[in-house]
Amino acid sequence: MENSDQILPRDKLLRDNFTPAETLLFGVTLIMASMVNWIGDPRSFWLLGSLIIVGCLTPVILKTHEQTHPFFIDLLWPKFWICTAPAWIFLLQFIIGLTQNPLGTLILGESIFNIVQPVNIWLPSSASDSSTWVTIIGFVAIYLLTSTLYIVPKSRSFFERILPLLCFSAVIVGVFGYIQKGLDLTKPLFTNGTGANDFFAYFPYDGHWAAFATLWCCTCIAMMLLSNRYDDSLPFIQSVGPWYLTGGTLLGASGMLVEALLPSAILLLTLSAMLLITTVDFLTNSKDIHRKSIALFTGLAACMSFAGGIARIFQDDAFTSNMFSLRSAAFDMFKANPIFGWGFDSYSKLLPFYSNDLLLGQRYERASSDLLQFLAEFGIFGVLISLGFFIAFILRYLLRLRNIRLTNHLLIGCGSVLLIALCDVPFMSPAVFFSFFTIFFIALRWAELSRNKVDQVDARRPLLVTPDAKRRVPYFNKQYREEEK
Repeated sequence: MENSDQILPRDKLLRDNFTPAETLLFGVTLIMASMVNWIGDPRSFWLLGSLIIVGCLTPVILKTHEQTHPFFIDLLWPKFWICTAPAWIFLLQFIIGLTQNPLGTLILGESIFNIVQPVNIWLPSSASDSSTWVTIIGFVAIYLLTSTLYIVPKSRSFFERILPLLCFSAVIVGVFGYIQKGLDLTKPLFTNGTGANDFFAYFPYDGHWAAFATLWCCTCIAMMLLSNRYDDSLPFIQSVGPWYLTGGTLLGASGMLVEALLPSAILLLTLSAMLLITTVDFLTNSKDIHRKSIALFTGLAACMSFAGGIARIFQDDAFTSNMFSLRSAAFDMFKANPIFGWGFDSYSKLLPFYSNDLLLGQRYERASSDLLQFLAEFGIFGVLISLGFFIAFILRYLLRLRNIRLTNHLLIGCGSVLLIALCDVPFMSPAVFFSFFTIFFIALRWAELSRNKVDQVDARRPLLVTPDAKRRVPYFNKQYREEEK
């Protein structure tokens, strides 16, 4: 980002003050964050319906941005369509899949049996019901709204204002979960609960909480490190750094209370990595008078968190037979229909046909692995689309804008959640889905704004010299040779 000392005060105001589109995006993002953080039921029609309504404001935000932005934004709509292409492709795949339903019935005498009918594996299929529409459109709405965080903000000031509020919201949810655990409640306050004890705050499954905490733990500590890098920052003890560090540590340490072993282990190991980065940063870059004491504290906390994560991995229940059976069934579904899969939310409906005897009479919604469930429901095509999206954006960052420290720290959290997705189902939760893409797009946008001038980040490269063939007035740009007569 350009040196602020060389910018006139008027230009700073133009850069950092919110446009109407930024104001609208700021408010809508906070509203959506509040909904997903405090309404934890992943399949709540109230939540999903509200998300669809809020997500419908995406074109309003973009059109307002186009009309009120003070700089050139030639790349507005190309960026939007490129960023949101995976969502439109998956939605189209789902709609086409409605043309063939793999589930059918077989009548033998007076008995009716459910069967899996042969399908054309070269076309999508879908075993959806009426609730599936609400679910997939709700998640698409979340994705569309979060993608605008990569398009609309014109300066880093936007993120410096919204990230503290999002971090504070996540920490408050975490404190609420600690209180519930301390009171030994059997269900979240003001709810009927699910009958299970593996909840945290309003997350009915604490594995979802572990993924959520992983993202915001990294964000809190990343914001602490950012605040210390400013030239005009206060001494650490007097700054907001201790609050960020405390919040991030509280979120990470909640892994000790999470019953889902592998997600909790990844949460604790991620906290350890972020605290270790903090230790190294204070020892090598900081000039704070208390830097050695702070480095000692964070180093010891990193060691304790690392030990806790390793201990969780090697607990006896980390790899259960039921989880293995669920993942094995998902892989068998994938082998039976590998190109396009069986369709969104089809896993639970087809599980009785592919599960082994250990799962008879039991109902499961997820495959205990988002990756395997994604393969079963969207096939190779869906995996290539999603992986291609991530690889393209990450490579673009690494090849053009690498070494942006805040971006690197935020991407650590995103990478940790992708690891959790290998052994659990974090993306089933709207809160995790929203938080992941919010942080992912903020990280990428921060990098672009850090390495480009504010009035050029969304503009096409200008054509400074018009070709001769398009000129109406003769133009001579060759070397002139003067001859003496």
